Amino acid sequence: MICRLDPTNVTAVQAMLKRTKCDGVVCANDITAAQLMRTLQELGIPVPDRIRMTGIDDVKYASLLSVPLTTIHQPCAHIGRMAVATMVHRLQNPDLPAQDVLLNFRLIVRQSSGSSTR
Repeated sequence: MICRLDPTNVTAVQAMLKRTKCDGVVCANDITAAQLMRTLQELGIPVPDRIRMTGIDDVKYASLLSVPLTTIHQPCAHIGRMAVATMVHRLQNPDLPAQDVLLNFRLIVRQSSGSSTR
């Protein structure tokens, strides 16, 4: 289920938890995950004992949160290089069909997903 809400809005978070009875959340990015984690702590809902969570980005502070955040590390420099190379290739060959470019990522497992890794 996809829910879009302000992770700092206590009332919205409470309503989402009541409505979905979820036990895990994947946030669109690490800042949203950090904000949601803070709201859950304010509500007395323990991460990961009651709700497991993960983010996307692997920002520098993800490991420094009160509960270190499981996250997906995006290869930003590689993404940038591939974007430029793809754009140049497209400019040189404007009649080529559109293409998808898929890059690998790394899952960084930390305590917020219920891992015992320290």
